[in-house]
Amino acid sequence: MTDALDSNTNPDWASGLSDPRHKLLRNEIRQRLEEALLRSGDALSDPDLSGLPGSIRLRVKGALAAWHAMRKTVDGVLSPTLTEMLKSFGILNLSRYFDRFTRDLLPYGFDGRPAEQLSSVAQYTSIWLAFDIRGGMFYEPTPPLHRLLDAAYIADDVPIGMLKLPVDTLCIIPEPSLWKRAGDVEAITVLRNAQSISFVAWIKGHGGNGGMDAITLPLINPDETIHTLIDRLLQTGPQSAQPDDVDVGQFWRRTLDYAIKMLLYLNARDASVVHDRAYSTAPRLFTGLGKRKRTQRLAEIEQLYDRHLVGPAILDSGIAESVPAEGAHHEVRGHWRRPHFRMQPHGPQASLRKLIFVGPTIVRADRLGLH
Repeated sequence: MTDALDSNTNPDWASGLSDPRHKLLRNEIRQRLEEALLRSGDALSDPDLSGLPGSIRLRVKGALAAWHAMRKTVDGVLSPTLTEMLKSFGILNLSRYFDRFTRDLLPYGFDGRPAEQLSSVAQYTSIWLAFDIRGGMFYEPTPPLHRLLDAAYIADDVPIGMLKLPVDTLCIIPEPSLWKRAGDVEAITVLRNAQSISFVAWIKGHGGNGGMDAITLPLINPDETIHTLIDRLLQTGPQSAQPDDVDVGQFWRRTLDYAIKMLLYLNARDASVVHDRAYSTAPRLFTGLGKRKRTQRLAEIEQLYDRHLVGPAILDSGIAESVPAEGAHHEVRGHWRRPHFRMQPHGPQASLRKLIFVGPTIVRADRLGLH
């Protein structure tokens, strides 16, 4: 993970429970933590839920509810509260806090699970818990948009300041063909703070298990180009949870490229976005059904989730006309120009710049097929 760690924002919650009078409260928190960890472990290892985002798996197994119950109990002895930390902490701060919190309460593990394993589950869950607390939303590209963006590139002149999020906390679900094998990225959580944007890659594992890795892009200099910023960050050799045989630089270039192009597309043009409220609008009153079938149907509804479907991408004549012609003084063989994001001059004397998306365009169509 790559993030900024502020040692002043890691409260020692245990000091608030050192008084013998708080022994019962500490035991209650430990019991709530054990339940939350057990439910989380079940959610992350259940192969029947492997096609769902992490927060939905946690909700289905009751893990989110268990964590929220523990959070409300802990809030009474923390300053800042656990709720405040989940709303404001950076990813690394949050992950490290949940690691220490879990190891302090369960130093020897429990139920046959070692402390290290429980700590990993707690860190994994902390990001989805923050996603839930912050009202995170899901964004999914349609297959046509996925194919278009897969072929697109970001021009060298696009600054990081053009990277604007539709909401401060969101999760991008890549097209399913990208996460069929172990090691593929099945989701990308994006969290924006005042001066940075953090990306968490959720990595598909074997047998339903998976992992995560994270990186943070600073927004201190909005005029720095996206390519320059990513190059600079990856040249510093970010710490990573990736196996030794994985090229960390290439992994993050691919992951960031996918996420950033998706976000730029939402800002560069009037993207088609459909808010699918499958979970919110699902009927939950089933008259005429027996208890078993009602229970089964409600369980199926819990696996639904609300999402924003982005796309499909349609190349219209307006985009095609915006592409400048090739040099007028030499012959060019007809070919397709790749779709791309770039800055376009506009305004008085073309003194301003705006982000545009140029779709795939035929250059010199009159010469297609000529050699």
